[in-house]
Amino acid sequence: MLLLALACTGSDSDVPTGDPTDTFPSFHGRVPKNLLVVSMDTTRRDLFARYGDTAYAPFLDGLMEEGVALDRHRSCSNWTMPSVLCAQTGMTNIDLGMVPDLRDTNRSMAPVGMRTLATRLSDAGYYTQLVTSNSWFSADHLTDQGFEVSIRPDSRGTTAIFDTAIEELQAERDSGETRPWYAHMHIKEPHPAYNPPEEYLTDLEGLDPLKWDLAKSDDQYAADAQYDGMSTEEQELLLEHLRIRYHGEVRWMNDQLEAEFDELDQLGFLDDTLVVFWVDHGEQFWEHGDQTHAYHLHNEENDTIAFFWSKNIVADSWEEPTSHIDIAPTILNLLGVDDTEGLTGLPVGQAPPDRTLDMVSAARLGIVQSVVKENWKLIYRWGTGERWLYDTDADPTEVNDLYAADEPHAKELEATLDDRISAMEPLTDYSPN
Repeated sequence: MLLLALACTGSDSDVPTGDPTDTFPSFHGRVPKNLLVVSMDTTRRDLFARYGDTAYAPFLDGLMEEGVALDRHRSCSNWTMPSVLCAQTGMTNIDLGMVPDLRDTNRSMAPVGMRTLATRLSDAGYYTQLVTSNSWFSADHLTDQGFEVSIRPDSRGTTAIFDTAIEELQAERDSGETRPWYAHMHIKEPHPAYNPPEEYLTDLEGLDPLKWDLAKSDDQYAADAQYDGMSTEEQELLLEHLRIRYHGEVRWMNDQLEAEFDELDQLGFLDDTLVVFWVDHGEQFWEHGDQTHAYHLHNEENDTIAFFWSKNIVADSWEEPTSHIDIAPTILNLLGVDDTEGLTGLPVGQAPPDRTLDMVSAARLGIVQSVVKENWKLIYRWGTGERWLYDTDADPTEVNDLYAADEPHAKELEATLDDRISAMEPLTDYSPN
């Protein structure tokens, strides 16, 4: 297995052994004391072998297989800033009292003084650092609160982010500090424009060329805007170009992560360390009428991945619904940090399986809200009044709209949806009707 090779490259003398802990996830001997979080941008769930037909990220697939995957995980939104807020605060945007609006970026500043995972761990004696490639998760929008060190390098590349983070970790170690640490790397590959090195784009060689340079964001968005007016053949050609470029970025990200984790391990930073991966949101390729993200709360933009890994983790999975709001509570619970005031998420394994989760997006199509209970999902678009209902077990790609006003599951979910709409109204100048 891939991870056996990884574990042998570094020092394993400090890896605990023994009986499994009574936590979830569980660990042989004891829970690791340090925390490494990797959040990935714009990565579709179905690109991982566990959830799709083709493996574009074999290194990450290996980590997930040997770790603990949350198999029914959703983001709380469909673009970076609101998703990050949920994962960092353990609260929905509405409960936090601030829903970022992509249409008015000047107002999209996180509340000063919000308590984040970094804040709570810092208060518990942790050294905390963030190295990020995305301005939405940075000092630019006050989403880095609680981090002792916060850096956004000029390059968005995975290698640049990790190399900077490793330098900071090494500097903290060299200073003689013995504090436990929390290091967070947020990487922006893949993300429009999809622009991996040429060796990841060899499948483009057999395709007819396009009039747009898809290596440039403006050209990609210009091409997307003309999609509806194209012939079927033109649409298929554009889609094939975009998918090859997107898949190439995912493969490139995976390969960079493999190299960087090898370095982390050789330096000993994976010893006694809990590693948590999560994706902020997915990406749409016209499955529901649009391309990229920040449009709808359908599965391709909203369903994401989250998983845990360490050298001494007990491999497992969790098959009940989870959300980004559960990430911070789970980490705090595992690390034994009893600082949970205000959290609305719950540690994995402690939430009732029939709880209702809610999502919200204020972005390209205005405000869209969604509520999910078990396998039933209701989506509502402000302004137009459109509603969609899906049985996500029978219809995981959400193509069969079952909404009817008298449908029993719709009626049950609408009671919760109406409450969340009412809670959202004071946070925006827009009207739900």
